[in-house]
Amino acid sequence: MLHSLHSPAILSVSNLQTPGARLGARSRAWVLGLALLLGSGPGCQRPAGSHTPLVYAGSGSIGDTVLSPLSEGFVRRGGPPVEAKHYVGSAEGFKLLMEGRADVSGLARSLRSTEKARHPYYVIIGYAALAVYVHPDNPVTALSRAQLKAFFTGQLKNWKDVGGLDAPVELVTVKLSTGSGTTDFFRETVLEGAPFAPTHAFEHPREVRSYVASHPHALAWGTLAPDVQGVRVLPLDGVAPGPESIRTADYPLSRPMVLAARGVPDGPLKDFLDYVMSPEGQAIVARSFIPVREVH
Repeated sequence: MLHSLHSPAILSVSNLQTPGARLGARSRAWVLGLALLLGSGPGCQRPAGSHTPLVYAGSGSIGDTVLSPLSEGFVRRGGPPVEAKHYVGSAEGFKLLMEGRADVSGLARSLRSTEKARHPYYVIIGYAALAVYVHPDNPVTALSRAQLKAFFTGQLKNWKDVGGLDAPVELVTVKLSTGSGTTDFFRETVLEGAPFAPTHAFEHPREVRSYVASHPHALAWGTLAPDVQGVRVLPLDGVAPGPESIRTADYPLSRPMVLAARGVPDGPLKDFLDYVMSPEGQAIVARSFIPVREVH
């Protein structure tokens, strides 16, 4: 059962009196039961220490990577588990959050102005970047954002157009689902709203990288993964993706990883967000993303 982020009214048994005498033991017990019942309604915050799971909705980029180990660490600290019930993309996850169907939403991008206008509470938990992948034998050493756009909109179709071999470019992506924070970010930042040219589309980023590793003329983009094997990452606009260039957004395809709540959190939700930003939580975030804080 989902709960709002507002603190419940407190009904004090000790202040309730009959005319001239305090309530008897049985009456006090009855009133205490009523107070507990009133305090557990759908409009009330979970009591501290509640182990009712927190419900997550949103980005698979967060849900598939750091959410599970963060939940496990939080449970070890005495908190409730965080269940990823809705891998529906950043936009739809935020919608479910604001409808009260989730406790916390993950976005693999910055919040849009229309989302900020609803006054959610949100925190950047780390930073990620989209990487441009090619086969290790590809002689092209860098691309500009304009060239990347030209390839993925079909304006350029041959590697020789950017100083490479005379060979057709094979475009590779994850499935281009609407509402995916990753896809929307690439569409807005690189394509500037233009439609994609036909691509080889796969379900998972690992499949994308695997395809590029075995196809010398492939070109792909995807969330930068640590220690990738069999592919090469190209600098973009002269900047290679690295911890500092991603944090400062000097690398042009940098983006924040965000967790959002409907309002200022308290109770277990506040405790979970505090845990994510703690040294232990940031060390977990660092397994997949660039943490907000340096991890030593």
